[in-house]
Amino acid sequence: MGAVPKRLPPLLLSLILVTLTGHMAMSGGRVSGSLFALQSGSPDLVVGVFMAMFSVLPALAAMSIGRWVDRIGALPVLRTGVLAVLFGATVPVLWLSVPALFVMAVFVGFGFNAMSVAGQHTVGAMAQGQSAKQRLRNFGWYALGHSASSALGPFISGLLIDYAGFRTAFGTMALFTCAACWLVFRKLSALPAAAKVDATHPGSAKAAAWQDLLAKPEMRRIYYTSMALSCCWDLFIVMLPVLGTRLGFSASIIGTVFSLFAVGTFFSRAMMPFLSNRVREWQIMRAAMVIIALVFVVLPWASAAAVFMLLGFLFGSAIGFSQPNMLSLLHAAAPLGRGGEALGLRSLIGNGSSVLVPVAFGLAVGPLGVAPLLWSGAALISSAVPAAHRGVRQHSERR
Repeated sequence: MGAVPKRLPPLLLSLILVTLTGHMAMSGGRVSGSLFALQSGSPDLVVGVFMAMFSVLPALAAMSIGRWVDRIGALPVLRTGVLAVLFGATVPVLWLSVPALFVMAVFVGFGFNAMSVAGQHTVGAMAQGQSAKQRLRNFGWYALGHSASSALGPFISGLLIDYAGFRTAFGTMALFTCAACWLVFRKLSALPAAAKVDATHPGSAKAAAWQDLLAKPEMRRIYYTSMALSCCWDLFIVMLPVLGTRLGFSASIIGTVFSLFAVGTFFSRAMMPFLSNRVREWQIMRAAMVIIALVFVVLPWASAAAVFMLLGFLFGSAIGFSQPNMLSLLHAAAPLGRGGEALGLRSLIGNGSSVLVPVAFGLAVGPLGVAPLLWSGAALISSAVPAAHRGVRQHSERR
């Protein structure tokens, strides 16, 4: 039961590859778009708004996407999402301008969010009837695709910007999206259909409002922790290009810091099959949040590129530990037949943070500077540590 499988199931492997190739347009597009806007003379606020545009539609549509997955299954949602990403990734290739970047951000953000909710729901459904360890292991494997693209996208984009220009960088990300389209339409036609759930069942999405998802203390704990993590993640992502540019770092160096952040997430998620046999989800979450708080406290003094890279790696490792464990906890706690909706509410929280945090950063960084904003992030993530500690304690009491 506790052994790590020697081979990944073909369906899970295809989902990992779809996430990897489909996310390149977002991970590379964020770096390329923010640097293009800054080099075009746009103020920091424009960069913040650009980053936020990746999450506007996902925040508005997150619950609908989750219910859509519950109702009709993951495959139609995946196909719609990957086509939206492809359209968005192509726009700056054909029309390279700041307004085009906003169009790209809206479509890529919405499309990948749809792909993500559908993929996460499928991985959770694949783990139905399996142990908590196997469920966490599956989510750990699945998250590797996101980590790999988060490492490759900024690194490749940074190199291409410096040596071939912005249009080539955007075009390369669009080619990766073409590969994602091929995988979705050719390799994932066997995705399971939506589960049939009686509409009168108390766990049915049709019989309950979304507020009922927060009725259980465990669900409230999960969502508050998810909110704190999302805010810190978004703060780091939007802060890095601005602070790197102020320190005089080249696009290659900034892209490398992003990539080391993603290498950290890959490293930690690759360890999940090993850790799932030894520690529980809330224990890992508690340790990850302590690391994030410490990184944010130290980060304002990191003026050297090497120190910045190290902190980026540590922050990425902590974020990498958090996501698979969060998804495993959410899947276990979600009411019957409402897994997609529960993921949709988590997506709404995360994307709402991705809208508000970059805009708030853009407005506040001028008068306040970077350091107070990072220390505010450290305070926020620290406020979620007691919730994780209660989760650890309650699991110990149940044992």
